[in-house]
Amino acid sequence: MTESKKVKAFKELHSLILFYAENRDMPVEPNFDFFGDIKFYCDQLDLDFDEFTNTFGLKQLF
Repeated sequence: MTESKKVKAFKELHSLILFYAENRDMPVEPNFDFFGDIKFYCDQLDLDFDEFTNTFGLKQLF
């Protein structure tokens, strides 16, 4: 993966973390898969999904 793609993946991952912080108790569109997106970008950046979600305190509320 090129550096440019890694930066874009990080940007998307950062946006998702901000979204979680601001909207975690709000309803979302039915086809929005927050944790699926987090996993996708963690994979793109070669980050461990479980460690990432634990470090940032990302918990599924359902």
